[in-house]
Amino acid sequence: MAQNSNPIQRLVGFPTEEQGFDKGVSACYCGVINGYLYIAGGCNFPDKPVAEGGKKRFYKAIYAAKLNAEGNRLEWKTVGQMPQPAAYGVSVTYENSLIFVGGNNETGGITTAIRLRPTATGMQQEALPSLPHALDNTAGAVVGHILYVVGGNCEGVATQKVWSLDLKNTAKEGWKEEPSIPGIARVQPIAAALAGDLLGVWGGFAPKTDSKAAQLAMNGASYNAGCGTWTALPVPTDALCEEVFTGGATAIATPQKGVVVVGGVNKDVFLAAINKLPEGYLLHEPEWYRFNSRVLCYRDGTWTQLLQHPSVARAGCALAYWDGWVYVVGGELKPGIRTPEIVRFRVD
Repeated sequence: MAQNSNPIQRLVGFPTEEQGFDKGVSACYCGVINGYLYIAGGCNFPDKPVAEGGKKRFYKAIYAAKLNAEGNRLEWKTVGQMPQPAAYGVSVTYENSLIFVGGNNETGGITTAIRLRPTATGMQQEALPSLPHALDNTAGAVVGHILYVVGGNCEGVATQKVWSLDLKNTAKEGWKEEPSIPGIARVQPIAAALAGDLLGVWGGFAPKTDSKAAQLAMNGASYNAGCGTWTALPVPTDALCEEVFTGGATAIATPQKGVVVVGGVNKDVFLAAINKLPEGYLLHEPEWYRFNSRVLCYRDGTWTQLLQHPSVARAGCALAYWDGWVYVVGGELKPGIRTPEIVRFRVD
């Protein structure tokens, strides 16, 4: 597939209802229902940068904007509030609804899971069974009618555990623990539904401990719920066949291209930082951190590079799919510095 064959289109407009939100957020909840893009929550450092001791702020409003394939302006309105400010959770779409699960805020990890359906006046909220543990920096996906939440921090401890919720029988079954992902813990992995009713997971990292250095999970694995087994998947690679770390990236399943992966941190820069944070680490220009500017696709067992563009070199962005377009919302351009920019590219 030809590199740069899909141009990036920048959109205009970002919510301004909550003070500080207009500076951009990362790790927000996001999805599309009936042609409307929804974003909620997220976090940033609105008053002063983290490098200067700035305090992280979390948000709770839910915003909606009607999408238009021809226009590039988004008009946002507030349509609801989450139960509490939050970021770093899982958001999925399922049968014309949005589901937000877990995350964290100033007080730590949360167990909340909610399902939202649009109404004429806002959003109807339904409480789903609470998670068995507070989970944040996880990934998630719906495979058939089963919602999976994988990896992240469980009660503040890095894990490779997996939980599932049958969305057709939430009250009776509740959350179930599935076989763990083989190998190391996976904080900030990516996940998506694969063909054949499989769950695909890549990336993530295991933080350093008193006895071990931090480790990166470069490889992937697929989960077959029918067999309860995991199978190895190939490491993501770019157009030059070089391995790409997907920590800090975001994935979404699309009808045309399979799994589309956007952004993420550079494996070498990130690994050095989480093992021993260098003096002045937060003071460099964004280019120094070498965030991933490539959009990768996984389908039928093969990775390809769809495009490369500086506007997708961000970590902690949110993704949504609508009518052949992938929308890239927010994220950070370097540690602590967020962006309010929303871009999109076609995948059909």
